[in-house]
Amino acid sequence: MSRECYLTGKKNMVVNSVVRRGKARAKGGVGRKITGVTKRVQRANLHKRTIREGGVVKTVWLSASALRTLGRGLVRGTELV
Repeated sequence: MSRECYLTGKKNMVVNSVVRRGKARAKGGVGRKITGVTKRVQRANLHKRTIREGGVVKTVWLSASALRTLGRGLVRGTELV
């Protein structure tokens, strides 16, 4: 089972971590310089939960937003167990 939300499809994202140094031009400096760019993983806010979907009990990954949606009962045929 991959770490991907069962309802919304949210998953991890690869983003850049940018390191800067120096003083901004607006504050009297010569400007900010980029000294390093590295890739990092931005993790999705996923939780392992048990749901009942069409009478079948499943354990799936759900995002925090999907949990709120299920808690309000907005998804037809699916409920938290």
